[in-house]
Amino acid sequence: MEKNKYHTLLIMPSSPGKKIIRLSLPSFYWKMICVAAGLILLWAGVGTWSLFYHVKITKRCCLLEKEKQTAKSQLEEERQRLTYLDGQIKKIRKQAVFIQKFLGMEPHVPGKGKIGQGGEEVSPKVSSLPPDLQSSVHPTPLNLACKEISGFPSPKEIDSVSLNLNQIIETLQIKQKKLEYIPSVSPVDPQKSWISSPFGIRISPFTGKKQLHLGIDIAAWKGTPIMAPAKGKVVSVKKRGLMGLTVTIRHDSIYTTLYGHLLKSNVKKGQVIKRGDVIGYIGNSGRSTGYHLHYSVKKNGKHVNPFPYMVDWDNNHALFVSSAK
Repeated sequence: MEKNKYHTLLIMPSSPGKKIIRLSLPSFYWKMICVAAGLILLWAGVGTWSLFYHVKITKRCCLLEKEKQTAKSQLEEERQRLTYLDGQIKKIRKQAVFIQKFLGMEPHVPGKGKIGQGGEEVSPKVSSLPPDLQSSVHPTPLNLACKEISGFPSPKEIDSVSLNLNQIIETLQIKQKKLEYIPSVSPVDPQKSWISSPFGIRISPFTGKKQLHLGIDIAAWKGTPIMAPAKGKVVSVKKRGLMGLTVTIRHDSIYTTLYGHLLKSNVKKGQVIKRGDVIGYIGNSGRSTGYHLHYSVKKNGKHVNPFPYMVDWDNNHALFVSSAK
C-alpha cells in the first residue's frame, strides 16, 4: 500500500527574524479544504444574490402596493363620479319627460322586448344538417350581453335622453317663433296702471244701461307709454269717432289688437314692431271719462277677453277684474 503524498504550505513572515510556519497535510485533506472553500464561496455568492433579489422584490412590492392604493382611490373617485352622473341623468330624464308632456310631445323610449327572431323551423331529426354542426347563434350569451349595468344608465338610455332634449329644443324654437306673434303681456306696465273696466257685459258709464264691452279699459296717468304685447305690423293709425286716436296691429293670421283713446301715437302704418316697442301714450281722446287705454284683442276675427293674454298681471289685478264684473 502506497504512502499518502503530503503537500506542505509555507507561510513566510513579512518581517525578518520571525519563524516560518509550515503546514504539511496529505493531498486528500488539501482537496477537501479546496472543496469546502468552494462551497463556502458558492454559498456566500448565492446568499448575496438572494439578499439583493429579496431587497429588489421588497422595493417592487412596496411600489406595487402604493400603485394599488392609488388605483383604488382613483377607482373610488370614479365610482362616486359615475354615481353622481347617474343621478343627474335620471333627473334630466324626468325633466325632459315632464317638458315633453307639457309641450304635447311623445317622449322617446328606448326599444324594449325580446330580440327579433323568426323563420321556418325544422325538427333536428329531419334536418339535413350534420348532427355535429351547431348553431352559431347562442341566445344565452347574447342576452347576457344585452343586460344593463346595475345602477347606471345604458348607452341607449343616454342616447334617448339626448334625443328627447334635442326634440324639446327644436319644438321650443318653433313655439318661440309662434309665441313672438301671440299677445302675451299687458300693453301698459301693471305697476303703473289698473283695470278700470273689464271685458264683457257692464253698466255703461255714459248711459247707465247694460252694454257689451269688447275690450279692457286700463287706467293710468296721462302720457304713460303703451307697449306692443307681441311682434306684428301696424295696419292702422287713425281717429275712430268715439274711440278717439287708435292704433291697430296685425300680429299674424290669427291675432289682431286695437289700442284706443291715445294721447298720441309713436308708430306709422306699415311699420313692423316687436314686443315691448312703444306704440303710443295713454290719453283721453274720443268719448272717455278719464285717462285710460281701451285694449281689445281679436282672435280669428272675433273679440276675445284680453285678460288671459296679459300674463304679467298678478292675482290682485285678477281679483279686481273679477269683482268688477
